[in-house]
Amino acid sequence: LWPLSRKLLPKQFVRLFGDKSLYQMTLERNANVCDSFMIVTGKDHYFLGLDQANELSQIFDINSFRFLLEPVGRNTAPAIALAAFGVDREEIIFVTPSDHLIKNLEGYKKSVMRACELAQEGFLVTFGIKPTYAETGYGYIEADGEDVISFKEKPDLETAKSYLSKNSSASMRYYWNSGMFCFKAGVYLGELEKHSPDIFKYAKSAYESREENGNIVKIDYDMMMQIPEDSIDYAVMEKSDKVKVVPSDFEWNDLGSFESLYNEIEKDSDGNTKADNAVLI
Repeated sequence: LWPLSRKLLPKQFVRLFGDKSLYQMTLERNANVCDSFMIVTGKDHYFLGLDQANELSQIFDINSFRFLLEPVGRNTAPAIALAAFGVDREEIIFVTPSDHLIKNLEGYKKSVMRACELAQEGFLVTFGIKPTYAETGYGYIEADGEDVISFKEKPDLETAKSYLSKNSSASMRYYWNSGMFCFKAGVYLGELEKHSPDIFKYAKSAYESREENGNIVKIDYDMMMQIPEDSIDYAVMEKSDKVKVVPSDFEWNDLGSFESLYNEIEKDSDGNTKADNAVLI
């Protein structure tokens, strides 16, 4: 989404829809399903995250927020591990990116509540979105009900089309991999230690050497760089035998391109997206 999304102003903080950013919309929709918030973000985005959360002060007590600041990104497996080390092992964590657009909030809440039930039973839970077209930019989950059969990498167009045709089966489905997860902190850390021990080891060391100031947790740069870089999908989800999926039918879009943004914005009679700062010729 460049140049809308840039290094110092990534898409989650851009006000793409009215006067609220995707980050603010993420906070709002989770206000009724989460007891507290931990914002894991790059150190350069702390004040953006704080200021935009403060704009929602009528909903939240910003003093209850915790910010975990990464000096450099090492992908999702280490980021989630650092967050998990900061809570009780029995705490249920709902992990959600802050740059997704989600509609049908009743369906969303229902899916999150079901994920919490499965997480309470000791499962690592992911959310599968029923695909509406053959998208090649998302990973897929092959599932039988709530049982995960396999994770699929981003497919080519023909493979994506074949997934949709196979969705006619009553017992087996293919879903978009939403990138949202739910589990007990201790279950995730246990599976991380089992399947990606180096990530666990160095993330634990990095967290133990953290600097805390009120509700801000800062991770040391050198300690962070020691952590192997990997996604939660590769490091844990594709290897664990404790994975479940919640098939979800709420509207979901991760807005990774102008094409996906176009699909979400109101059009005029000629099919042009409407925007206050656009000049149409």
